Amino acid sequence: MRALADTLFPPVETGSVPYWRLVLRGCSQLCFQSNELTGLFFLGAVLVASPIGFLYFLVAAVMAPAGRMLMGDRGAVLASGLPGLNPGLVALALPVFFQTDWTDAGMWAVLVISVASAIVLVSLCKAILPFPILALPFLIVLWALIALAPHLDVLQPVASLPPEPATFHPVAAVLTSLGQALFAPTVLSGILFAAGVTLSNWRHGVLAVCGAIIGTLVAYYYSDADAGSANLGLYGFNGVLAAVSVFVVCGGKLRLAILGALIATILTPVIAAFGVQTLSAPFVFTTWLMLGLGWLERRWFDAAEPDPETTTPNPKPG
Repeated sequence: MRALADTLFPPVETGSVPYWRLVLRGCSQLCFQSNELTGLFFLGAVLVASPIGFLYFLVAAVMAPAGRMLMGDRGAVLASGLPGLNPGLVALALPVFFQTDWTDAGMWAVLVISVASAIVLVSLCKAILPFPILALPFLIVLWALIALAPHLDVLQPVASLPPEPATFHPVAAVLTSLGQALFAPTVLSGILFAAGVTLSNWRHGVLAVCGAIIGTLVAYYYSDADAGSANLGLYGFNGVLAAVSVFVVCGGKLRLAILGALIATILTPVIAAFGVQTLSAPFVFTTWLMLGLGWLERRWFDAAEPDPETTTPNPKPG
């Protein structure tokens, strides 16, 4: 699978990546990949769910590398496409939470300003925080926009109705959870998302599906989540992102990735209880928690290696 990506997009030196490939890599970073083919699959997943969301996403993906270049970034982080993560999430969330239209000049301006703000916030957060910022700038921008919406005519919230009672459809719910990672809650979007991640890294693809399954089933099991919410992937998508994020950031540990998916799902109603949109906060806080626990383990709970000169070997049986 990796050979296919290398055939279509031959490897290049870090400082020589064409701009259009930086754009595609930025799209793929929404699930912590650095793969142009994955970026194409993610764009396709958004397109089938929301054409205007696709264009917003593309605008953000184009702006992100340019913004980082203007701020002096020319290194490996830029080549990885990572600058596209937070701007891409901001762009995808705007049509979900606010009324948009192809001819709505005000919302196009909001898009450009929000994406630019996310780019600047990434640099500020990186300079201040000693741990991975993940999607924190996205959360700050979206929470600020939601708070400002009652005071700005240009921001018209989308009317959201509670999910209607429905029969639980586990397969569709899992696939929709995968699509929700891109704010594209359709079965086809979920399939394209999973395929894109798997084409980049099959382990990450397996973890993404496992995270969707864990998030969906755990949420449905508890009374806080009804079948309608589970079918829409409103709980499972943080399990998807947490599983992959914890695996990538915390040293490639399967057990931590599974635990991360569980915790992120549990945190979803907890964060909602504070009266804010949960967005991707559960996966961000979960990843930080895993990093913090890892630091504590290394600092305070690592057992000292036994001294071979003072340790008595176990006697041989017989």
